[in-house]
Amino acid sequence: MTKTELKEALEKYSRESKRIQLLSSHSLFKETTAEQEARIKHLLKPENYLEFFEYYYGVNSGLALADAPSARFHLTSYLELFKNPLIKQQRRWFRGAAKSIHTNVGNLTHLKENNEVNFGLIIGRTLDAGKLLLSDVQMHLESNERYIKDFGTQMQYGSWADGQFETNDKKMFKALGLNQPFRGLRNNASRPDFASMDDLEDRKQAKNAELTRENIQKLTGDLGKAGQKGRFRQVMANNYIVKNGIVDGYAEENKRSPNLKISTVNLCDDNFNPSWPERYTKQECIDIVNDTDFHTSQREDFNNPIEKGKRIKAEWIRYKKTHGNQIFSGLISFWDLSYTKNGNFKGGAVVSIEKGRAHVLKLFNRQCERPEAMNMHYEWQREFNEKGMSIISFYDATAAQKIVYEPDWLVACEENNAVDIPIPDHASGDKHDNIDATLTSAFMRGLITFDERLKDTDDMEKTFEHLTAFEKGCTSPDDVLDALEQCVRKGRLLFGYSQKEDNNSKPLIGKKKTKRRV
Repeated sequence: MTKTELKEALEKYSRESKRIQLLSSHSLFKETTAEQEARIKHLLKPENYLEFFEYYYGVNSGLALADAPSARFHLTSYLELFKNPLIKQQRRWFRGAAKSIHTNVGNLTHLKENNEVNFGLIIGRTLDAGKLLLSDVQMHLESNERYIKDFGTQMQYGSWADGQFETNDKKMFKALGLNQPFRGLRNNASRPDFASMDDLEDRKQAKNAELTRENIQKLTGDLGKAGQKGRFRQVMANNYIVKNGIVDGYAEENKRSPNLKISTVNLCDDNFNPSWPERYTKQECIDIVNDTDFHTSQREDFNNPIEKGKRIKAEWIRYKKTHGNQIFSGLISFWDLSYTKNGNFKGGAVVSIEKGRAHVLKLFNRQCERPEAMNMHYEWQREFNEKGMSIISFYDATAAQKIVYEPDWLVACEENNAVDIPIPDHASGDKHDNIDATLTSAFMRGLITFDERLKDTDDMEKTFEHLTAFEKGCTSPDDVLDALEQCVRKGRLLFGYSQKEDNNSKPLIGKKKTKRRV
C-alpha cells in the first residue's frame, strides 16, 4: 500500500468510524441492568446468532452493513462453525451472499464474546487486503456504541493499519497476506485459534500450477499446523470460480479430515427461487442472471467455474440419455496412454457412431499407471460383450512404442481372461491439427454428445476442463482429446460419415439394432 493509498484508507476508516458511532449511539435505548444481562445472554447463544448480528450490525441496528435480514444459511453455517472447534469450513457462497461481513465481523465477535477466540487471523490475498478486512472488525470494536455498551471499551493497543491489535480482554487480531510466512505465529502462550481465509482465489494465478500448489501447502500445512491445540476454526470464504485453484486444492488436501465441511449456496435454484429470499426476489434473480454473460454468471452466481473455451466452447458440450439395453450399430474405442515421461494422463473412450454422429458412452481421463487404464479397457469390453456387442479397439503407438506397450497389453489381457488386445495405430500429422480439425467442427455442429451418466464424474469433469482449455500449441493435457478425435475419425471411416440414411452404408457390429427386452 503506497503512502497515498494508506492515507486514503485511514481517512475512509475515520469517516466510517464516526458514522458508525453516530448511528449506533442514536439507536441506544434505556433498559435495566437485569434486562441488559438477559438480552446479552440471549444474543450470545449460538442458535440466536442471527439476532446477535441484526442487533449490532444488521438492518435493525441503524447501520448500513446489511440491507436485508440475514438468511437461514448464515445461521446453519455458523452453528456448524461454533459447534466444531476444529472445523475446516469452506463457504462457497455466491457473490453478494455477505461472506466477508458474517465471517470476519459477525462470526468472529460472537465467538469472541463466548470466549471461543483468543487469537484471530484474517488472511487476505495480500497483506494490504488482509489489513482492510481487519479494519472492519476494529471499526466496530472501537466505534459501535451498541457493542461497547454491552461488552465495554474494546481497544487496548495496535491498529489495523499496522496489521494487528489487541483488545482489553487480551484478545489478539492479526492480518496476513497469502504471500507471508505463517509459521511461528504466537501471542504469548496463545497460538491462533481462528483463521478467516477471505477471497484468496484468483483465476489468473490458478493457471500457475506450481504457485497454486505452494499456496495450498501454506494453507493446509504451514497454517494448518500453526493453530492452538484442541481449537483452531478455519473458514475459507470464497465462491467457487476456478477449477484446480486454491478452493479445489484445499478441499482435496483435507478430504480425509472429518472436520472438512463444504457449504455451497447459489444465488437461486433452476426456477430462479432465491436462496436469500430476505434480500432477493425471484425477478431480481432473473435480472441478475440475464444481465451477466453466461460464463461469468455461472462462476459468480452458481459456483460453476466454467470457462468460455478457446476453440471448443463450454456450451457446445452436450449430454444425451442412453437406453441401458440399446444395441449400437458400431462401437469404437481408442486409448492414448501417454508414452512420454511427462505425459501422466491416460485417456480412453468408447464411442458409438450413428450416421456420422458420435455418442460417448465410456470415458477414462486419469493420472494413473498404464495397468489401471488397460484393466478398464477389459472391464468395458466385458460389459458390452454381455449385451451382445463387440468393440473395435485401438491404442496410440508408433512402431517403437508398440514394443513397450504390447507386453503390458498381453499381461492385462491374460489377467482379465480376454482373447485379444487393441490394435496399435498412430495418426500421421500434427496431433493438435487433427484434434482441431475433427473435434472443433463436430462439437460446434452438435455431432458429439456424452452419455448423461458421465455427467459429474471425475473423468468427465477433467475432460470438460481439457476440452475448453484446448488450443493449437496448448500445454494442457490432450490425451483424452486425442482418444475422442481418433474415435470420431476412425468411426466415420468404418461406419459411415453421411448423416443421410440412404447414403450411409455401414456394417453392423454385434447384432441387428433392436431394443433388448428387460
